[in-house]
Amino acid sequence: MNLRNFEDLNKRKKLIEVGDKIVIAMSGGPDSIYLYELLKYVKEKMDLTLYFAHINHSLRGEDSDDDEKFVIDLGQREKIETFTRKVEIKKYAKDNKLSEEEAGREIRYGFFKEIKERVGATKVALAHNEDDVVETFLFRLIRGTSLKGLEGIPVKREYIIRPIMSYRKEQILDYLDDENIQYRTDKTNFQSIYTRNKIRLDLIPSIEREYNVNFKEKIINLISDIGEFNGIINSNVQKYLINDTLSIKELKKETNFIQRAIISEYLQKYDISVSRNKILEVQKLIDSTGSKEIQGNSKYIIKKVYDSISIVEVKSKNILEDDQVSLKIPGSVIWRNYQITAEIVQNENLKIESKEVFYCSLSKMDNLVIRSRNNGDKLYPVGMKGSKKVKELFIDLKIPKEDRSNYPIITHDSDIVWVGGIRKDRRFMSTDSKSIKLKIEKL
Repeated sequence: MNLRNFEDLNKRKKLIEVGDKIVIAMSGGPDSIYLYELLKYVKEKMDLTLYFAHINHSLRGEDSDDDEKFVIDLGQREKIETFTRKVEIKKYAKDNKLSEEEAGREIRYGFFKEIKERVGATKVALAHNEDDVVETFLFRLIRGTSLKGLEGIPVKREYIIRPIMSYRKEQILDYLDDENIQYRTDKTNFQSIYTRNKIRLDLIPSIEREYNVNFKEKIINLISDIGEFNGIINSNVQKYLINDTLSIKELKKETNFIQRAIISEYLQKYDISVSRNKILEVQKLIDSTGSKEIQGNSKYIIKKVYDSISIVEVKSKNILEDDQVSLKIPGSVIWRNYQITAEIVQNENLKIESKEVFYCSLSKMDNLVIRSRNNGDKLYPVGMKGSKKVKELFIDLKIPKEDRSNYPIITHDSDIVWVGGIRKDRRFMSTDSKSIKLKIEKL
């Protein structure tokens, strides 16, 4: 086996180190088989531990099942611990409003990460080759993308590595055929019914034949230049970040082109697929008013709140918006992720209050209700004249709309005593040495 390409790439990118435990994304196709052969070749020298992880996408019926069986049998013969999972890509895509391509990518990477953590691996190796890089570049160029998208497939990103990216498909097939090494063939790869297949089977051969026989090499060089430029942009991203959120104030200082480049880098941090349309959609948030959000992928949403843009993980809601608990004084209850305590005190440290403590004029055995906010809620804030709607209070404090129902509203006989941790109602302020101490703690 020709190891020079791998050794040169590994020297530059430090993909594999001595003692690595590597999960191989094993489809059973020629690329993943070649990847395994390469790693097996250096396994003893570099003291590697290898695993197989295979996803059955259920897209090709019996052929998909046969691929899975092939990988399982290979793992048994080679004494490689093998993990497989069968999924319904079409259903997942529909349920999460994704394309099949995006759905497949999310499921694969999620599965690989799961196996990595389960076995304590250090790397996940994917079998992209140099032809894949060129095809991806042209595919994204045709569909429309950003400069980040045109950078193509990264050789290394966190724990994901692609050790055979400097090998051509022709080299891979020649080696496997010469060594009589078996692999699975996906027949759909030879059908010109998908854009990517048309690029591989029709467009690239036509350009090489009619215009430039070294076309792939020229594209690889261009991708390298784009990568260097994006590296410069990436090194400056921190300038626009405040607590890992994009500062709209800083973005507005830049040209539209630089804004898009920064947005692209920011999305990549969360593994959100970058397309020109997605970047333009996020860019529109910069000049929008109020709070807005757009879908990033099935795991994240992109939120614009006041003067920042952030990426937030989507969490399923297990709590009813109208849930409430009762608290009889003295006592303590838990509401969502808060603990609210009421106790009877007298002359306690001259009643030094804080955001978490409220000394109030309630009485023993009074019953409090802790709930989320309701439309029309109002209170009489300490230090202010008249009343104020809770909604206006949240707006003034720039609390995101979707977070407002998570703040505890502590009430007595339907009157608001305290918007927990934010504002106290002056009607319930204590004037006696003896009072009720309310305390709120976030769990």
